Amino acid sequence: MDDELNFADETMDAEALASPSPWRVLVVDDDPDVFRVTQLNLKRLRFRGRTVELLVASSGKDARELLRNEHDIALALIDVVMENEVAGLDLVRSVRTDLGLRETRIILRTGQPGQAPEQDVIFDYEVDGYVAKAEMTAAKLTTAVVAALRAYETLCEFANLSRELEMRVAARTCELEKLSMIDPLTGVANRRHFEARADIEVAAARRDGLPLAIVVMDIDHFKRVNDDYGHAVGDAVLQRFARVVECHVRPSDLIARIGGEEFALLLPRSDHEASVAVAERVRTAVEQEPFDTVAASLRVTASFGAALLAPGDENITAPLARADAALYRAKAAGRNVVLS
Repeated sequence: MDDELNFADETMDAEALASPSPWRVLVVDDDPDVFRVTQLNLKRLRFRGRTVELLVASSGKDARELLRNEHDIALALIDVVMENEVAGLDLVRSVRTDLGLRETRIILRTGQPGQAPEQDVIFDYEVDGYVAKAEMTAAKLTTAVVAALRAYETLCEFANLSRELEMRVAARTCELEKLSMIDPLTGVANRRHFEARADIEVAAARRDGLPLAIVVMDIDHFKRVNDDYGHAVGDAVLQRFARVVECHVRPSDLIARIGGEEFALLLPRSDHEASVAVAERVRTAVEQEPFDTVAASLRVTASFGAALLAPGDENITAPLARADAALYRAKAAGRNVVLS
């Protein structure tokens, strides 16, 4: 207890008293003498190495304004009767509901003990104490203040832990949501992400009157890679293919793995000529890129089908089907070509 609570020597260095930050206590009373007596009784109090800083308001209205603008008020000592007979009680409700200050502790003090029965006040209001001013000696005031400060500290620690937990849960939820939209092997978007983004881009294209293109890509003879070298090499080829494509598209374009060895590009604001040019650029890069694996250095090619969002298309389904049809024609034409 000695480490928690003591009374400062008046000769102590001012800098030592100034750090750490003091406990902030609000005195709400329309009698200036009450503030002076409270200040006199608490001026040397130190709890957990911190002094007490007193703030003052002479009415419920002034207290509300102060509480809106000030922060970290640990305790409010509130008179019940001020501008009216229930001003203090109304202020308590406002502190808890309107201002939402759940951690700030409240002690009601009254010069008219019979005005509001103690039991009713304790049961009906979220306060830490309800005392008659005449009974509030210096020792009782100190005890009540220390108990309230200890409760405030505990509640703040709990609130901070709750906020930290909420932030961690939110971050984890965001991470899981992101992971659910990513193909785990290649790191590009998966089909779910592709379809969700396609809905957004279709709506934007319709709204702004701009073109939207889709390119579907399929690695040629990929089954042979798996059959000849194993799935580990096949996975390495898929990963390398995704990296090559990423290097040759815009940041605003979306690359997605929508099937085993099939990928798709969503190209906002791209017309037929632009989409074919992108597909041809990727095709050339893939053809020229050495796919070095643990088994061998492989020559990889891919076939491409391109299509545009048409005026009558309500969603991505129809243009995706047209791009797929173009892809199959590209394969039938000998592979390693771009058709639309």
